[in-house]
Amino acid sequence: MKQIYHLVTIQLKEFYREPGILFWAFIFPIAIAGVLGLAFTSKGVPQTRVAVISSSHDANGLSTKIEKAFSNSSGGNSNGLGVIVPQVLAEEEAIKALKRGEINLLVQEDEKGNLEFSFDPNNANAQRDYLLLSNALLSMQGTEQGNSNIRKLDSKGTRYIDYLVPGMLAMGVMNSCLWGVGWNLIEMRMKKLLRRMSATPMNKLAFVMSFFFTRIFVTTVESIIFLTFTFTVFENAFFGSIPAALLIFLTGNFVFACIGIFVGSRAQSSQVGNGLVNAFTFPMMVLSGIFFSYKNFPDIVLPFVKHLPLTLMADTLRAIFIEGAGLTEIVYPCAFMVVIGFFFLGVGLRIFRWS
Repeated sequence: MKQIYHLVTIQLKEFYREPGILFWAFIFPIAIAGVLGLAFTSKGVPQTRVAVISSSHDANGLSTKIEKAFSNSSGGNSNGLGVIVPQVLAEEEAIKALKRGEINLLVQEDEKGNLEFSFDPNNANAQRDYLLLSNALLSMQGTEQGNSNIRKLDSKGTRYIDYLVPGMLAMGVMNSCLWGVGWNLIEMRMKKLLRRMSATPMNKLAFVMSFFFTRIFVTTVESIIFLTFTFTVFENAFFGSIPAALLIFLTGNFVFACIGIFVGSRAQSSQVGNGLVNAFTFPMMVLSGIFFSYKNFPDIVLPFVKHLPLTLMADTLRAIFIEGAGLTEIVYPCAFMVVIGFFFLGVGLRIFRWS
């Protein structure tokens, strides 16, 4: 027992003598919980938007009916499931909002009071919104209810898989660059390889940028395999410009490789390096709308979320894939991502440590 006691004491001392490990073990989980808690916690009633097609018979009347249906529900909250907020939109605008993940459900009514709900049946959020809305409307109409039917939105561009694939592509580039660049630098420092390289007449910028060009090759192969699979199996949409897609792909590789250089510029242990990489990747994966729209987050965090590198890349890829965007539409996100990349590259080179 005495031997175990001394061994445990030694390991605990090694642990608390490393400030970086203490930060990532105790402070980082609290910080990330606070940030995500702020983003996800809503003090009001959860709200979901639905498009009322303007060509419907009395579209404004249907919108008012939806608002009234939820105001009459228990506490205006439909027993804790939230409320549906209607927006009267032309069908073209509604389809565009659906492609961007801003809404999941379209509804219209004919002159006889029959309702038609349009959504992708493979989208779980759309199913939930349909059940919530149809139940509220049918409960309010009582015995005077009309018929209702479902129109499946399963054409290219309107399906959930078309929303998901560009986001997954952007997330793959981010993970490949941050782990491939940042983690490799940390690992080389731990193995004393960087110290040996520092003895050579090698330019620091050329050394770190070699990781960027390596990642370009790796992510290109990864993305080709990923897209070949999705196009073959799901036949996902691609309506935009191929040069625009290549440009945002290169820009995304650049910004995430630069962040990876910053992450791997000083860390000397695997614990600290792991925490640093997760500190960048995890919040962006949650906040950037990869699996669901970030428009559901509180308005106070949306300006920040929209300018995260992963959000910029995912939104731009979706605009190209689904909405047919060209080079002119992607100038701003590309320029902003290049600025972010140069910022992290400059700071990373300034604090870079060979040993």
